[in-house]
Amino acid sequence: MENTKKAWSMIVKDLRGEKKYFVWTIIYAAYMAFTFGMGVRAQMESPQVASPVFDGLFLLLIPMLGFYFSRRSFKYLSEDSYTQMLAYFRALPIPDHVVIAYRLMQIFLAFLFNGIIFFGLMYWIATPVRSEMSVAGYLALALTWIGYGIMMSGAYMYFEFSKHGKAYFRSTLILLAEAVIGALLVKICGGNLLLYSFEESARWRLLSPLMWITLAAAAASLIIFSRITLRKLRSRDLV
Repeated sequence: MENTKKAWSMIVKDLRGEKKYFVWTIIYAAYMAFTFGMGVRAQMESPQVASPVFDGLFLLLIPMLGFYFSRRSFKYLSEDSYTQMLAYFRALPIPDHVVIAYRLMQIFLAFLFNGIIFFGLMYWIATPVRSEMSVAGYLALALTWIGYGIMMSGAYMYFEFSKHGKAYFRSTLILLAEAVIGALLVKICGGNLLLYSFEESARWRLLSPLMWITLAAAAASLIIFSRITLRKLRSRDLV
């Protein structure tokens, strides 16, 4: 409990010190909602010409809902800001498991905040969604994709805390390339992830097997990556 309080106090300090960046977070989430909403509407109105483009965009960008803009996120490449942050925490000293708890709280808060904006606005922009899906079905859809995003956040956390700025950037490019390749493979096999997630959510609502699978995968990912990231932090040279 004491470690949780320490991690939360670190979160509160960040939020107070970087309020101006939240404007950019809101703009980004709203822009994504508008772009994706238009794409979802086109896909649902013409499912026979389903494109892998929006599959790829969802796979690429949904994990980004797990971040909120800060000075650190803007400067990670030019100033290696994440490594500087870890060095600062180690100098205080703040235990590594508190640092992990702090990052996990960031992930959940970001998905909560950005998810409400993104899926809330997309619900109104993608007109067919309101006519073809119940509120429970749409909630299942949102939780399905948030589960996927949280699952990927485990890997992002590991790269963020285990590598210097340029190496972290290269690692994220690999994750993005894998998302594009995944979308293309699904298309080659004749599928469409976006439409499939809509169909499953509309059919099963909060009992959707797909939703529960992604949420279970998200929990497993965070547990696994938290453990290996903690081990890496204990041995990492921050010079």
